[in-house]
Amino acid sequence: MEAKNALIDNSGQQSLSEIKIDSYLTIFFFTVQDFLNWWYVKMPIWHLKRLARLSVVIDDQFSISLLIKNFFLPWHRDNSMIGYIFGIIMKLLYLPIGIFIYLLCMSLYLLFFLFWLLLPIGSLVFIILSFFNSLT
Repeated sequence: MEAKNALIDNSGQQSLSEIKIDSYLTIFFFTVQDFLNWWYVKMPIWHLKRLARLSVVIDDQFSISLLIKNFFLPWHRDNSMIGYIFGIIMKLLYLPIGIFIYLLCMSLYLLFFLFWLLLPIGSLVFIILSFFNSLT
């Protein structure tokens, strides 16, 4: 049985190159690349999945697609003329409210998503502008 010294074991160290120790510049560029990949590739996919899920949940909570599909059916299966008229009137009153809330939630989430995408670029621009303003 071979004894291993756990204090000098480097097998768990992640290195970018197997041949030599990575320089600080290489590690820095890898970190920036990894961050940009996470921020602009992985997280937008995650946010778009959340947007699709939010769309399904809001549609389910307000029954928008169900009410549109069953627009001309009577209210609570009352097959009289009053049931048909009352059903159409209630749906005409309820659908604009539900659609407005749906569009408002989708717009707010898309605005947040746009803010998410522009945040690193805006931060970098403001840092550079503040640096140049401090020089003058």
